[in-house]
Amino acid sequence: MEQGVVNLIQAAIDFLNNCFADLRVHLTTTPAAFGGGGVWGVVESINVGIQGIGYGLLILFFLMSFFKTTSNFKDISLQQAIGWIVRFILVKVLIDYGIQILNFAISISMGVNDSILDHSGAFEFASMPQEVLDAVSAMENAAWYERIGSFFQTIPMYIVGGLGMLVIWVCGIIMVVSVYLRFFKVYIYSALAPIPLSTFGGPETSSTGKHFLKAYAAVCLEICVIALAIVIFNAMVSSNNLIFPSWGETSGGVNAEFWNTLMNYIFQVGLQTIMLVIVVMSANKYIREIIGVGG
Repeated sequence: MEQGVVNLIQAAIDFLNNCFADLRVHLTTTPAAFGGGGVWGVVESINVGIQGIGYGLLILFFLMSFFKTTSNFKDISLQQAIGWIVRFILVKVLIDYGIQILNFAISISMGVNDSILDHSGAFEFASMPQEVLDAVSAMENAAWYERIGSFFQTIPMYIVGGLGMLVIWVCGIIMVVSVYLRFFKVYIYSALAPIPLSTFGGPETSSTGKHFLKAYAAVCLEICVIALAIVIFNAMVSSNNLIFPSWGETSGGVNAEFWNTLMNYIFQVGLQTIMLVIVVMSANKYIREIIGVGG
């Protein structure tokens, strides 16, 4: 009976390991390579198609700003005229090669992410602590009257273990889906880039373009926060520091030791997995706070 509870928890750990393997694949795959590159080709095609709208908005923002700051053409100096012309040309080039510039930003984030993963060691869940296995072994070797008493305690153990397994399964699926959805955000930002980039045509509207570039950087750097969260999570679990150390100080024979140790471990894995999911789902929020992007 006790070994059955351990097998239940081990199955949940194995599932979480599989989720981490899927996450590593998604975290190390560039948007341009995702799906064989076909999706990125569609994004580039849409970006080129929207460039015409971006040029129109560029002219609009440029003229609005120009006529707002200049009331008489005779008052324009040669230096000011050159500055306006250079600004217009630079913004047009930014729209023309925006997809390449954004792809460069993606490459930088992938490089940071690769450095994190290369120095993190094993990208997988730690195995079950030895103290848990020892408690199970002691329970299995206990006298018959102690095993009778443990039988009634194992029933709620299965219930709690099953709930813990369900929590881990749900959390694992949520993490994989959250990382998978990141590709959609990158594609949407990249496809519509000419519109916010056109706002650089005027000093008054350029704040929108700056906000877009920061937001795009935040979307790209999400993978770094997610990778760090998983690495830290694995380090915390590998340390085998139980959340409730006072439970291990309870005396009462092998029954109490089995109950306290395994329950402590179930709570530890469940709570830390939930915290990991919260961090993964809030990765964009964290990176926006780091680089100073508003909501």
